[in-house]
Amino acid sequence: MPLPAPPDRSAPPRARTMRSVAAVLVVVLIALAAGYELGRLQSVPGASLPDLGKAPGFSGFRNQLGQPVDSRQFAGKVQVVTFLSPYCTSECPLIALHLVSLEQALRMARLAPRVQIVAFNVDPRHTGPSQAAAFQREYGWNPRDLRWQFLSGTPAQTARVVRTGYHVDYQQTPLASDGAVTPNPADETPPQPEVANALAAQAKPDYDVEHDNVVVLVGPQGHMRWVSSDADSESAARILRRIQAVLRDDPPASQP
Repeated sequence: MPLPAPPDRSAPPRARTMRSVAAVLVVVLIALAAGYELGRLQSVPGASLPDLGKAPGFSGFRNQLGQPVDSRQFAGKVQVVTFLSPYCTSECPLIALHLVSLEQALRMARLAPRVQIVAFNVDPRHTGPSQAAAFQREYGWNPRDLRWQFLSGTPAQTARVVRTGYHVDYQQTPLASDGAVTPNPADETPPQPEVANALAAQAKPDYDVEHDNVVVLVGPQGHMRWVSSDADSESAARILRRIQAVLRDDPPASQP
C-alpha cells in the first residue's frame, strides 16, 4: 500500500489539517491490515531464522530526549534496528511512517512490551537529539514515547556501532547548487525518489547522507536474526511475522 507524503507545511492551515487527518487514517489502515495479516499467519508454521552473530553493544549514545542510553537497557526484547538521518529526503521518511504503523500493529498483537524500536542517527556531525525528536514529530511519533529511541552519538561512536558492528555504510555527499546530490561517477546506485522533509527544507543543509537502506531484527539475547536491505518497503505484517519467529526461537534468558 503506498504511503502518504509528509504534510506540506506551506499549505493553508485547513489544508494541512485535512492532509494530516488523511495521513493518520492511512497509517491506521496499514496497522489494521497488518494485524489481520498477523492473525492469518499465526497458524502457518514459520521457518527458524538464522543466527547472524552478536549485535554490537554500546554506551554513551543519547536518545531524542537527550537521555543516556546503554544497549543493556534493551536486553530481553526484540530490537527493530534502523539507520536514519533527520534531514533525509529519500528512504528515511518512508521508514519512519512504517515504524509508526508497526508500533500500532504491535500493540494490536499485544507484542509491544516485548519489542523495542531503535534508530541510529547516521548524521552525527550535524544533528543530535533535538533534530531526532523533531524528525519523529514530523512523521507522527511522540518523542516522549520511548518505545522508539532515536540514538545520536559522536562520529566515532556511530562509526563503531553502525559501520563496524552492523556493517551498514553511510557517507556525507555534497549537494549541487540546485539542491540535487552531486553524482559520484563510481556510484552505480540508481537515484532515489525525493520525499518532502520539512526539517531539511528549514535547515537547508548543503549535503546529503547516503546510507544503506537496512532494518535488522536483534533477538532478546542480543543476536542478529534477520536483515533486510529494503527497509523503506518492508510492511508491518512482514516484520511482525519475523518478530514472532524471533520470539519463538530466541526467548529471553531465564532470570537467575
